[in-house]
Amino acid sequence: MRVAIVGAGHWHVPMYVKALQSLDVEIVGVQDWSEETLAKVGETLDCPRYTCFQDMLAERKPDFVFAHAPHDEMTGLASVLVARHQPFHMEKPMGVEWRQLERVAVKAQTEKLFVSVPLVSRYYAPVQRLREMRLAGALGKPVHYYYRLFAGRPDRYREMGVEWMLDPTTAGGGPLFNFGPHVIDLYLYLMEDEVREVSARQIRPLHDLPIEDLTTLTLIGKQGSLGIAEVSYTMPHGYARNLSVNTAAVYYGGDVTGGTLALDSGEELALAGIGADDAYAHYTEDTLRRFAAGEPPIADIADMAAILRIINAAQESANIGRPVKLGQKEDEE
Repeated sequence: MRVAIVGAGHWHVPMYVKALQSLDVEIVGVQDWSEETLAKVGETLDCPRYTCFQDMLAERKPDFVFAHAPHDEMTGLASVLVARHQPFHMEKPMGVEWRQLERVAVKAQTEKLFVSVPLVSRYYAPVQRLREMRLAGALGKPVHYYYRLFAGRPDRYREMGVEWMLDPTTAGGGPLFNFGPHVIDLYLYLMEDEVREVSARQIRPLHDLPIEDLTTLTLIGKQGSLGIAEVSYTMPHGYARNLSVNTAAVYYGGDVTGGTLALDSGEELALAGIGADDAYAHYTEDTLRRFAAGEPPIADIADMAAILRIINAAQESANIGRPVKLGQKEDEE
């Protein structure tokens, strides 16, 4: 399989490159808008380098593209790739405005184009087991959901050469746009409830940046379930990933990668699988396998548009200081 990389300066790209180099694929081209970035990439990738991604696509004709850009440029890039009918992966959040992304998603789905998004929390063993139970109708009525994803200081983005991550104009916001897709996604993926109301609070006590340090958002489902999602740059270093899911039939609590599932039968199951450090390599291999087999990705552009809609509502709620309702009126605005 011939693979190309767009936006090589994105900090996730080294993880994808490492995974691709372990697979039976050929990296046929790499692009970035910065000559300096391309020079650094050339130290590890022996392939043609481009500053114009459209030139690269026209000349190298890849089967599949790993695409990245600053958040405010992602939807435009996705639109071009869809117009070219180019199968691709794109990093979350795929944009900063959900209606714009939804229009691209509709076109991609109409054309049955493979567009994958790395919502890698879906791969963890507890999530997989809960999803299987949901699809089998064994979860019962949704009650409560909580996912906390806290990370270290945002200074690292300067060191990585992606200072745009600290600017809400280009990044949309802080951890809400960066990690928020993961914590919102699992509510939608697992809870069998439709979000009807979103409220959020944001604080900036630590880093003196225009982006927030921490966002807490509350999701109210149509069936009455309560979802709480928290994301932050407040850890001294590393990550904290804590998940709990409570329905009429089960309770899960632990790290998102492993913990204990309690069933209403009284049985308790210990669940464990791949770790967080392995998630992106696993995603890369699984995505290319799915593409080659003609299967859908584990998460696609329509999933991301639905998530971005909630992110936008959370941002609005934090700005106005009251909940935002989702529904027909909001859809038609």
